Amino acid sequence: MRLSNVILGEILYYDPAFEKVTDQLRDKGAKYLGSGDYGSAYLLNGRVYKATTDEIELEHALILKGKKTNNFARIYDVELINDKLGIIQMEVLGEFKGEIPEEWIEAVEKEASRLGINPQELDIRPSNIMVNQKRHLKLVDI
Repeated sequence: MRLSNVILGEILYYDPAFEKVTDQLRDKGAKYLGSGDYGSAYLLNGRVYKATTDEIELEHALILKGKKTNNFARIYDVELINDKLGIIQMEVLGEFKGEIPEEWIEAVEKEASRLGINPQELDIRPSNIMVNQKRHLKLVDI
């Protein structure tokens, strides 16, 4: 078992299928960006590839795939490996530092509802928010 899985073990448990997916990304030359509660992100060919075990996030990504939105990271593709594992291919965004404006949270929730995503299922916190080149906030953990 890898040390990263031991450290994150309470949420990101050891899953051989997840390990296989992340190993394949690294074999293609993907650069590791970081890990969250349910997955890991890699940079490859100018896009972020997020391997995730969060089935709700995979459902949301399928809804957002190919859509231009105001408040969500652009989702180019979603590859479902199984019910609880997939790869979300999304745009590269920059780091966000600062307070989350209440108006933005309201806009995210309204847009989510309009798109058929339950706003209660969103994980809106600073670590899940990034900015695009125009400095607009985008939710990346969908």
